[in-house]
Amino acid sequence: MYAPKLSHLRFFCAIVETGSIAAAARRMHCVASNLTMRLKELEADLGQELFMRERKKLLITPAGRLFYKEAKDIIIRADRLPALWSQSQPRGILNVGALDVAFLSMLPRCVPQFMSAHPGIQLNILKKPSFSLEKMLVSDEIDLALTDGPVENTLLEGSFAFSETLHLVVPEQVKKITPDLIEKSDIYLFNKDCFYRRCAEQWLDDKGYHPRSILTLESYDLIIQCLESRSGLSCMPESVIRQFRERGQSLKTFRLDDIGPTDVYFVWRKHAKSPIIETFVETARALGK
Repeated sequence: MYAPKLSHLRFFCAIVETGSIAAAARRMHCVASNLTMRLKELEADLGQELFMRERKKLLITPAGRLFYKEAKDIIIRADRLPALWSQSQPRGILNVGALDVAFLSMLPRCVPQFMSAHPGIQLNILKKPSFSLEKMLVSDEIDLALTDGPVENTLLEGSFAFSETLHLVVPEQVKKITPDLIEKSDIYLFNKDCFYRRCAEQWLDDKGYHPRSILTLESYDLIIQCLESRSGLSCMPESVIRQFRERGQSLKTFRLDDIGPTDVYFVWRKHAKSPIIETFVETARALGK
C-alpha cells in the first residue's frame, strides 16, 4: 500500500493553501516545475484526481479536499514532535506493573506526588501476580515491575523496594497450628502464578503438612468472608492484614515460622533503566517508606 512521504504532504497542503503551484513553490523554496511533477506523481500513486485543471487554475476536488484534511492533521502532529522535549521537564509514557501488596503500601504514598511533580509523564499501573509481571517485562509490555525478588531472570535486573512478612490467617476459634488442624482444613490461596501461594505451598511441604485441599480464591475479601464462617485457613502478607484491621476487621494470625520476610523489588529489563524509570524508583523510595 502506498504511503506518501511527509514532504509530499507538505507541498500538497501548500498548493491548497496558496491557491497555485507558483505560490506554493515560493513558500516551499523550490521551482514550480518540481511541484508540478510531484503533484502528478502523488495523484498517480493515490489513484485519485486531487485537483481539476481549468484555464491554468487548480480547483480542488472532493477527493482532494478529504486528502487535505487528513494530510494537514498529519503535518500538525509531525510539527509538534520536536517540541515534546523542548522543556526541562521529563516526558513520556511509563507502564508499571505491581503486586497487590504494592497497591496497599508503597504506591498510595508515592504515586500522587510523582504525578503532581511530573505532569509530562503519563503513568499507567497494572495489578498482576509475580510470574505475569516477569513475562510482561520480558515481552516489553511494561517498563518496570514491583515484584518478588531478588531477580533471577538473566534478562532482568532490579533493586530492593520493601519487605513483606507472611502470616497464616485462621478462624477466631483456632488456638494453635497443628498437623491435625491443617489436615482437616481447606487452604484458600490466589492462583498458581502468585508468589505468596508458592511461599505457602513451600511452607506446607517443609512442615510435612497436608491440607484437605488448596482452593483458588482470588479475592482477599472473599477469603475473609470464608474465614468468618469458621471455615478454612489462608496465607496473607502483613500489608493486606493491616488494611483489613484498619477497616475494623478482627483477624487472628500466626506468623509463618521458618519463612523470613519476602522481599519486593523494583525490576526492569537489563540495560533499559531509563531516566524516567530512575525518577519513579527514586520517588517511590523517598515517599513509599
